[in-house]
Amino acid sequence: MFRKISQKDIGDIKTPEEAYNYAESIGKSVPELENIIAQDPEWSFYYAVNIIKGRFEKGENAIAQSSEQSFWYARTVIEGRFREGEDAIAQDPYWSYRYAVEIVEGRFEEGEKIIAQSPFWSEMYAKELGLKEF
Repeated sequence: MFRKISQKDIGDIKTPEEAYNYAESIGKSVPELENIIAQDPEWSFYYAVNIIKGRFEKGENAIAQSSEQSFWYARTVIEGRFREGEDAIAQDPYWSYRYAVEIVEGRFEEGEKIIAQSPFWSEMYAKELGLKEF
């Protein structure tokens, strides 16, 4: 269960989840905790979306390590390509497919090798993008 953290306890915060929860509880960014939050892709994403309501550049390196968080960051925060996260996205057929269709709105060549390894996602990819051969 979440324990409400007061300003005097801020020095006790050690994990990205605790840091995010504190920022959420006060409803605003907490610059002195951002280095902690920036260690984790998921909490960095949530911080960008729910607290900053925009790009969280300190957390982008962490976000870029996760295919899922990179996709969601591109879609909901950047509203376009998140080039730093494309290597991670290209490691997963599902996120590569979604990134191609929803973000790139065309071929995502970096992810095609992994998509091709999945009969289902390669068929969906070819169909969605109108590719005769894939």
